Amino acid sequence: MFNLFVTFREGAFDSLAYELERGRFGEYTSDAMMKRFGALRPAAISKLKSFPCLFVYEAERGDAHIGYLTDIRERTGTILVEYEFDKKIPPFPASKLSDLYMRLDIGRWEMNRTHWAIKDEDLLKALATAGLIAADEAGTPQRVEEMHFKVALSFPGEHRDYVEKVARELQMRLPARSVFYDRDFTAQLARPNLDTLLQHIYADNSDLVVVFLSENYEKKEWCGLEWRAVRELLKKKQDKSIMFMRFDLASVPGALSLDGYVDLAIYKAPEAAALILERVRLNELPQAR
Repeated sequence: MFNLFVTFREGAFDSLAYELERGRFGEYTSDAMMKRFGALRPAAISKLKSFPCLFVYEAERGDAHIGYLTDIRERTGTILVEYEFDKKIPPFPASKLSDLYMRLDIGRWEMNRTHWAIKDEDLLKALATAGLIAADEAGTPQRVEEMHFKVALSFPGEHRDYVEKVARELQMRLPARSVFYDRDFTAQLARPNLDTLLQHIYADNSDLVVVFLSENYEKKEWCGLEWRAVRELLKKKQDKSIMFMRFDLASVPGALSLDGYVDLAIYKAPEAAALILERVRLNELPQAR
């Protein structure tokens, strides 16, 4: 599935926030899709944010962009959406989409009407097949050591149930394949020299490492390896790349008593995920001069 945004207003997609009339939401969208998503209830909004988006101007003007929604808010008579373009997928001429209209369920005159449609088609696969984006962006297997993550989760197995709920919440709200949760890469992690790979993922290939500290954390061999990568980030004063969450107040060598943390005794998994998302968004803001 994917979201299609078409607008006439030049430069409308430059600000990463876009407002359209409520009545234009769901045009050129099947009844089945509108039954699922039309009311914009919280569950529907979470799902819509997990779909890739195609942003284009009417009459195939300029470039098309691929991205993901980060927020959806209803206003009086309008809907405001916020989004981010996928930095791994370069824009491409919108005119090249014309050969894909049938495959993407885009009507003949649809590109001449400002609207937001929801399509039950595989956008990324269609674009990759047409050579408009790289094949590895279409959901095909990708080597974990070559991937870059917005969030990587480090935790002891005793708390897997809680952390998995956090991971799934994050995956609904962030671009595909941007969360490192070990069970999603089981086949790739079954290899020799896993210690080197894990340290590479946490230290080099992740924007934010979320560490779930507890009494069991230091006792676990793999947590200890991940913790070495975290401590290296601390040594380099890359504080914004680390977020501590605690299940208890057990002492963990290297974690100072003055270090800030989220107390998970008072936050359920969806709330913890929302706090992580807040850090992700803050880290993406331009550096103050």
